[in-house]
Amino acid sequence: MRSFWEAGIKMNKRKAMIKASPPVLKRLNAFNGGNGNGSRRVKKLMREIYGGEPYEFYRLGRYIVSAPGVCSGRPTFKYTRIDVRHALGLLSAGRSIETVANDFGVPIPAVREAVKLASKALDRQETHYAKAA
Repeated sequence: MRSFWEAGIKMNKRKAMIKASPPVLKRLNAFNGGNGNGSRRVKKLMREIYGGEPYEFYRLGRYIVSAPGVCSGRPTFKYTRIDVRHALGLLSAGRSIETVANDFGVPIPAVREAVKLASKALDRQETHYAKAA
């Protein structure tokens, strides 16, 4: 597992705040509602023990997380290394939600949540570009 520094996370121990570097923030903001221009809402870093190993992640939903040490912090299904983009790509290729869930071994609501989060991220991006125009 990569350290905070390798993952682009800087921790200020005095204030117990976690600040992410711009590339990590950009990915988190796409799902957290930030607009990427400084006004951001970074979620709290969660820590759990899973399979005897520490697991650190930002919760994006019930089934979707952004773990700094997994897939470079891109959204994945919780406790897996399955990138949400792969599941969305299969859905865009015409596979059903049930088929994608079975192929990856995740619950059906997890795939539905991925679609919902992607839709929200697209709506925020469209709103951002509409304001800029």
